[in-house]
Amino acid sequence: MSTSGFREGIAQLIAGVLLLAGLTGCSWGGDEPEAAASAETADQATSITQLLQRRAAAVRAGDRTAFLADVDPTRTAFVKAQTRYFDNLRELPLGRFAYVVPTGAVTPAANGRLRATISVMLRLRGFDAVPVETPARYTFTSTDDGRILLAGVRDRRWEQQNDIDPAPWDLGRIEVESTPHVLGIFDPDSVDAAYQIMDSVEDGITVVSQEVPLRWSGKVVVYALSDIDVLRSLDNLPGGDPDRLDGVAFPVRAGPGSHKLASTRFMLHPRMIYRNDATRDRLIRHELTHVAIGRRDDSVPTWLSEGIAEYVSVQPIATYDRMISRDAVEVARRGLDVLPADATFNGPESGSNYGVAWYVCEYIASTWGEESLWRLFDEMRRGQGTSEAGQDTVLREVLGVDSGELARGAGSKILATFG
Repeated sequence: MSTSGFREGIAQLIAGVLLLAGLTGCSWGGDEPEAAASAETADQATSITQLLQRRAAAVRAGDRTAFLADVDPTRTAFVKAQTRYFDNLRELPLGRFAYVVPTGAVTPAANGRLRATISVMLRLRGFDAVPVETPARYTFTSTDDGRILLAGVRDRRWEQQNDIDPAPWDLGRIEVESTPHVLGIFDPDSVDAAYQIMDSVEDGITVVSQEVPLRWSGKVVVYALSDIDVLRSLDNLPGGDPDRLDGVAFPVRAGPGSHKLASTRFMLHPRMIYRNDATRDRLIRHELTHVAIGRRDDSVPTWLSEGIAEYVSVQPIATYDRMISRDAVEVARRGLDVLPADATFNGPESGSNYGVAWYVCEYIASTWGEESLWRLFDEMRRGQGTSEAGQDTVLREVLGVDSGELARGAGSKILATFG
């Protein structure tokens, strides 16, 4: 965002500092002590807002000394972590970075400390459509001369209670690599694979842009980290087990409860980072298809969403080199007559479900033409979308068959191709 956008963020900070009524200290009778306590809290809120204002300005200016000047120097480990955080922020293409301090954000905490529930506004220039607002709970201390210092930026219990997902730059040292279309977030243990991964993502963007007949930015943020801390923290993780996923695309909303989407990013599981082969390239194209489609597949059956992603991912692969899971072949041999269900798609039978979903899309494309696959997708997502209970109606309208016939056709095609 432009400098004017940054100034607007600062104005929000200043506007957020209002007198906080109802915060009382010891009472000796009458209203004066209560008024004094409120005035003191208001002064503290002003000081905290100004402190955060200085931090935001220091990030923008690249001034690490100024950024650390308001950090409690007696907390050595915290100073080190904040130094790392500043360095991480400077690695990112920040279009906007600011703090918002809402009315009533500052409250007394234990041991004479202060607590402030604020929001961090961050926008990745060229990759986020809007700034991302992340709530945070900060802790402050006061010196003997009345100066306020930052003493903590994480409250893990509060974050869990409020479903706050930390970003990689909040948790550890990151290494950032970029190309015209890709922002890669690595760490010291994964960055050696950056060259191959960034090339694969760039190539994948070219394929997906050719295959997916929908408008999208053609840009993506990818996380390739050596641990699963960020992956584990994602809401609505398919299947609920991060170790079962080789990769996942996920929406980044403008803020808690917001319907605005800043971007769709994707993440690789650590085991895929150094797997420099066709399997990883296919996985990357699969996740990029989800990025390109974005929220448009939120209200279609899971088999269609995942099947299309698989269908697109294999297009650059010669037909004789394409692979499907053994589980999918076994399901076809036993007789396939139902489509994979949403509720269990990413459960224990996920291996077969992905293969079946892919071959349902292959069957549609080979029988009615590829344009019919995308027409079905458009019809399934029309209005409020299509539930499993209502999918047969749409299938009959677009293809002239129901889900049972479609499943049987896909099963026959799996056996004809893979035996």
